[in-house]
Amino acid sequence: MVRKNDISTIKRVKLAHLIARMGTGGAEENTCYTIQGLDKAKYEIDLIVGDEFGNHYERIFQKEKIKVIQISRFIGNLNFWYDITLFINLIKIFYRNRYDIVHTHGTKAGIIGRIAAKITGVPIIIHGLHGSALDAFSSKWLNILFLYLERLAGSFTDAHISVSTILSQNYLKQKIGKAERYYTVRSGMELSNFFQDNEPGIEAIRKEFSIGPDDFVIGNISRLELLKGHSLLLRAFKILREQEKDKSRRIILMIIGDGEEKDNIYQDIKKLGLEKSVILKGYRNDIPNILATIDLLVHTSFREGLPRVLVQAAATGIPMVAFNVDGIPEIIRDGYNGFLVEPKNINQLVEKITIYLRKPELLKMHGDNSKKVVKNRWTIEGMVKGTDKIYSKLIEEKISSI
Repeated sequence: MVRKNDISTIKRVKLAHLIARMGTGGAEENTCYTIQGLDKAKYEIDLIVGDEFGNHYERIFQKEKIKVIQISRFIGNLNFWYDITLFINLIKIFYRNRYDIVHTHGTKAGIIGRIAAKITGVPIIIHGLHGSALDAFSSKWLNILFLYLERLAGSFTDAHISVSTILSQNYLKQKIGKAERYYTVRSGMELSNFFQDNEPGIEAIRKEFSIGPDDFVIGNISRLELLKGHSLLLRAFKILREQEKDKSRRIILMIIGDGEEKDNIYQDIKKLGLEKSVILKGYRNDIPNILATIDLLVHTSFREGLPRVLVQAAATGIPMVAFNVDGIPEIIRDGYNGFLVEPKNINQLVEKITIYLRKPELLKMHGDNSKKVVKNRWTIEGMVKGTDKIYSKLIEEKISSI
């Protein structure tokens, strides 16, 4: 470990990022961009991850010469035996590699990883808050247990790095950690492709999905998981179609994403008789073109940090309707570039979407406002600098003084 006053003259700071998977989510992208952007002359970085490790990330980390340590059966979901094994494996890895900093991401990785780091004497323990895990379970007792464990881990966490100020405030209300140890670092994103007009890309998407020039397209882009609220979205969409009196245009719902709920969502579409008006597609790598094609983004997640897709939609110039949870109000300003809806309130969701259907001039005005909200914010450079600043502060306080 680094244990001198001038760490820059001795050796690099040993840093481990711990995350359950490297898939398509915002936490994964944030972690990747941060690792890529940090100064490799200052940090020696390992990535500790589970079985889900996309080829895209594999190529990136090979190029960056980042050591990847994969732990078999390290998954995000709870599993008593796997989690005990994960805990033991992490203790072994932390003892062997003697990290100066362990930076965890995600609920389970955050709790088990921080406790393992504490046991093994890691000097600096950091947790990334990408979304809320409060009341995440259907079981009251599991929620109580996780709150206790979050408070326990928070008591020795040197920094909570949150993507949203509101998210930090929610955790502090639950007495998790101390206010002076919370930092907000906005998610970094490559937004240049979202700011530019791309008429050929829009034409290609419309042709692929048989979307007419007068059709009104509602988009939803997210992982297909229960907490993303697709069942409520589909019920709201059915009501919307039934009450729409203008039969000269079609209203289309385009759902983009992949996940374990895909089959259930497809069954819901069939039960509601929406096969002809809902486009259900899996993972896409042409999100800038998808967003440029839709008229309105609707996000029905029950828990979020600050969804990347909302920032991307704002950069594209699209108004948004979303449940008012966690960090959502930091990108959607109610009545300015979109509408905030009471969580799980289907009638209110329908009401706000209908406003845009009836008032195309408001749709355009709120779309223009979206671009203003996002301009010069959520940059990759800003995220990396913000994270490095926190690391450097803690290194000075906890390592350089030893």
